[in-house]
Amino acid sequence: MEAQTETPPQECECGVHPSVFYLLATLLLTSCSTAMLCAAIMTEHWEHVGWERTALTALANASSTAVQWLLDDKVAKIEHPGSRKGGGTFLVPMNGGIWTMCVSLKEEEVSILSRAGFPTQPLCTNYLANTDDDDDEPRADWQHRMQNLSISCALVCLIVLGSAALVGTFGVCKHQISAVLITGVMYLLAGLFAMFTLMIIYFKRIQRVSTRGSSHVDDTADGVVGPRAPALALLSAREFSTSWSLELGWGGVALVTTTSILWILLSKIMRYNPLSAMLL
Repeated sequence: MEAQTETPPQECECGVHPSVFYLLATLLLTSCSTAMLCAAIMTEHWEHVGWERTALTALANASSTAVQWLLDDKVAKIEHPGSRKGGGTFLVPMNGGIWTMCVSLKEEEVSILSRAGFPTQPLCTNYLANTDDDDDEPRADWQHRMQNLSISCALVCLIVLGSAALVGTFGVCKHQISAVLITGVMYLLAGLFAMFTLMIIYFKRIQRVSTRGSSHVDDTADGVVGPRAPALALLSAREFSTSWSLELGWGGVALVTTTSILWILLSKIMRYNPLSAMLL
């Protein structure tokens, strides 16, 4: 009687190819970097405009200007000589994005200021709108050029990010190595334009002289609500500072650059390990 030889059961090779984890990590980092950079561009806290009270008081005394502080010294009001009750110019804190500049006041605070003559006008200025004929808010030529450059670079960055997402999706779904490689190059290009935007925003106020009382100052109307003429002698008391959107943008640039490297390496991996082989 012949002994039956039992063949050992074959183990099911159900393991996942390591390259799949690399692909998932690339897609995850791509989503995070794209969302982070888009959020930085769309937010309105790239720079803050404030008023230094000590310097403002000294300049007001030197120019014989009457200044009244409101909302716990958050807003200053300049009374116009001979003006009607409720008139005046308000020096307010502001926060700005790449294409907007908004008054940093809550609705309740604006309602309180309206009783003191705060003008009923839009609280945000959109630089994308045509303001060439607006004489109430003139902008210095240097500031105008820098603002336009930052807007242009930011828009190009958004366009490249959107295009890269479409090309990357096509490359992964259709197993196109060239499309994956192009996606990496496009993310690198998006990071480059984002870096240009960050640098322009950072150096936009570079011509402002920090010496108090100097005649050569940033002569934009940022921080001034109402007639601008009474505040001309006080503009050097403004303080410009960058805010958290700029830091978020630098983080987005770092992640986008890393993402571009991962996409380029993914194209190399797909050349020797097609996605169809990875997923099976």
